[in-house]
Amino acid sequence: MKKQLKPVELFLALGLAVTVSACSPNEGGEGGEGDVGGEVIKSTETMTEGVEGGEGGEGGEGASSGNPDVDYMTSLALMQGHLMVAEDLIVAGDYEAATPHIEHPIDELYGQVEGELGERNAPEFEAELTQLKDYAKASLGKAQLQTSVDEAQAAIDTAISALPEEQRQSPEFVLDVIISMLDTAASEYKAAIADGKFVEAIEYQDARGFVYYADELYQNVADTYQQENPEGHTEVSSSLEELKSAFPEISPPETPVKTPEEFYSLVAEVRLKN
Repeated sequence: MKKQLKPVELFLALGLAVTVSACSPNEGGEGGEGDVGGEVIKSTETMTEGVEGGEGGEGGEGASSGNPDVDYMTSLALMQGHLMVAEDLIVAGDYEAATPHIEHPIDELYGQVEGELGERNAPEFEAELTQLKDYAKASLGKAQLQTSVDEAQAAIDTAISALPEEQRQSPEFVLDVIISMLDTAASEYKAAIADGKFVEAIEYQDARGFVYYADELYQNVADTYQQENPEGHTEVSSSLEELKSAFPEISPPETPVKTPEEFYSLVAEVRLKN
């Protein structure tokens, strides 16, 4: 059995891979002109193998980064990513497809933050997530289901606001959270594809929600980061836009826009700018 690497271990390993790649010639012409760091792509993909776990590769969600605040924020952000996808599917009238994304926050992620809410003076919100799950399973109408989604999202935002505002507005902290989210998104994206085709819509949609919410988080600190690191801001913004382009619709396209290797490479580019 392969050892499951934590995001912080992935970060350290990737840093080593990048250093070796930068200092060594590209033997055999691997990658070639226009290849975005072929060695980095290979290393990133290899390291993220084993992070996937559980049904549909969900086991990587909320893996520890070694920073309790980053872990707390990442778990809440993943919840919001799930609900963003559920909201899009509700708007499309596909309640059945929305249901698993509604269930994941309460079934897989809430337990990771429940014990910290009191310590952080944040109200518990299990009731909101449970009610939303019950409504989804009962196939209620769009209006009532959307109201319940709104309530759950607001409750998660309240839990996020328990973190100090200075931290929530820090590009360094937010990028740490974004990287953790994108690690999970990359794992989900890879799990969705087999033989060059999408075979798991849920994993594709999970990855989509995580990328889109990561981008939303970045927009909150983009101006500050642009002032601190103009080049880094350009690279992060470009990489996030490229990652978003992998999801042209809420349902998977017939052919992937990005290969898993290209997806991992874009995540690596974001990581290297933090």
